[in-house]
Amino acid sequence: MASTPQAQTQAQTQEQTQAQQQAQQQPHAADPRVKIFVSVHKPSQLVEGTCFYPVHVGSTLTDKELSGTLRDDIGENISERNPRYCELTAQYWAWKNVDADYYGFCHYRRYFDFSGVRHQENDYGEILDTYITDETIKRYGLDDEHVLSNVAGWDVITTPYNDVRKMDGFSSLKDHWNADDHLQLHDLRHMYDILVNAYPDYQPDADAVLNGTKAAFCNMFIMRKEIFHDYCQWLFPLLDAFDQTADMSTADVQRLRTVGHLSERLLNIYLAHQQRIGKQWRIKQLQCVHFTHPEPIETLNPLDINPRYTIPIVLAADDAYVPMLATTIHSILSNADTEYYYDFIVLHRNISVQNQNTLSSFVSRAKHASIRFYDVQRIIENYVLDTNNPHISIETYYRFIIQDILPFYKKVLYLDCDLIVNADIATLYATDIKNYCLAAVKDIDFTGTLAMKDGKRKQYTDTVLHMNNGFNYFQAGVMLLNLDELRMLHTVEEWLAMSTDTAYIYNDQDILNMECEGKVLYLDARWNVMHDCAGRVDGVFAFAPAEDFLAYQQARRDPSIVHYAGFEKPWKNPWCDFGPLYWHYAQQTPFSVQLIAMLAGIQKPKPIQHHDRAIAEDSPLRKYGDILAPTGSKQREIAKVIVRKMRGRK
Repeated sequence: MASTPQAQTQAQTQEQTQAQQQAQQQPHAADPRVKIFVSVHKPSQLVEGTCFYPVHVGSTLTDKELSGTLRDDIGENISERNPRYCELTAQYWAWKNVDADYYGFCHYRRYFDFSGVRHQENDYGEILDTYITDETIKRYGLDDEHVLSNVAGWDVITTPYNDVRKMDGFSSLKDHWNADDHLQLHDLRHMYDILVNAYPDYQPDADAVLNGTKAAFCNMFIMRKEIFHDYCQWLFPLLDAFDQTADMSTADVQRLRTVGHLSERLLNIYLAHQQRIGKQWRIKQLQCVHFTHPEPIETLNPLDINPRYTIPIVLAADDAYVPMLATTIHSILSNADTEYYYDFIVLHRNISVQNQNTLSSFVSRAKHASIRFYDVQRIIENYVLDTNNPHISIETYYRFIIQDILPFYKKVLYLDCDLIVNADIATLYATDIKNYCLAAVKDIDFTGTLAMKDGKRKQYTDTVLHMNNGFNYFQAGVMLLNLDELRMLHTVEEWLAMSTDTAYIYNDQDILNMECEGKVLYLDARWNVMHDCAGRVDGVFAFAPAEDFLAYQQARRDPSIVHYAGFEKPWKNPWCDFGPLYWHYAQQTPFSVQLIAMLAGIQKPKPIQHHDRAIAEDSPLRKYGDILAPTGSKQREIAKVIVRKMRGRK
């Protein structure tokens, strides 16, 4: 039975009221009447404050809820048009459903810089930074006080007017549009015709803007209420006319977003027209800051499993080391007691989603295990971490952050990824380490060198490490960590600060030995049997104290863990010591073919880079060097250090 017009009107009124209530029910302490709507389409770190209103754009097209955001599909809305209208669905929703004195619009990774301090920007007029943190929020004035002080007394605020000639040498905004492989010049012309037919007096302004070289980009602005409503009443009918008449039947995903791109040009035309006809609006520009990693702060939570029977195992790897990571995990599960549950936590910076999914699927075959991935970049980005050994990767420092990211565990097992476990790891985890910082196996490679006549290692141990007894030095590739004791010893910031000291030969392993001396429980040598790399058993290990060397020889006969520490790896040389044992496990993983390719010297192909002259509004501007390391940034300084090292300079 069809509903009556009266019932439809009542339903619309109810939706309108619901939308207004939604906006007012946000956890804001006060209503400053300046409302900046932040378009969000995926989980992101949100800026808090009474002025900022995150809006989930296109919310009607997904079942997923984004925590802490408003929805653009309540009340009068065009949420379903988001694939074409982009962030404009938030603008339309705010226009129709929210009352404010000032309306502003930003994106989940692009905000105005309200600090009042001029920051270095690239040729695209953007300040580039990495994460949204307390520090960057303060740096760019992303708080109510700075917002209100910047808005007061102004009619319109936009991003800076950038010159497209500085970008890629474009001759005009039309040239800039046409350079994007996904945008069609005839679409821009079609929009132009719609505009001048509807508003003939706008033609000189459209000509001036599109044939000119300067414009405010990113579809970001703040407007006084009267101006905003006038702009929306002018803008959306024009866009709707285009949307209803443009042929997008064969358009790709990016071209479907043409309406969003057009509105960016129309904003400039609208403002140019108002200025030309004599509107005395006070207009200013604020810099735009682009956060390249707007992802939310990652947190790990306890598993919903009895912790008494859970064994947490932490590993660290990069994307290239995923095949070895998989082999280590498979060896653990192949020998694991199924009465326990194994919580694998992988610390990384760049493991691809595809590899994460493959690993997750692989581990899920074992009903008593799961795997989680934690991106450490946000934590370590402020530290210049390097290694003095080409066979030691930057991932070695990740173990210093374990004590913070796993606050719900008192004890965890840390393992390197160049080893295989050939016994039940639950036996090792059951070791009582109360009153110790950690449990580990003595490093017979270090102590063998320490005993040599030349005295170089002893001098290093005495003068750099300041250890009371260097023969107690342990190998850090296998450690049972007492997190409570480590937390009392140093904070993560203190551990990482020490790691920036380039004096240490074995980097974080040296630091752990130096700082934990006297608080280490020494494990049976079977739990970390280093293979015979380049004949070091006779050439180095045999110089260690007799008791330690005999224990190592006995452990070799029945190793619980074989550690391929050093430059000889079984995926490079299958004939290396304990090579067949490694391949027994490696050939059973989804990455066995990649390991075989490494043996054959086949390099992973580099992805094809497409050359895009024009920069899409939502791209991270990957092509240019200053995107990854803009002038004056921390990344630039780190890059300088790396280049100097490569050139042999200090």
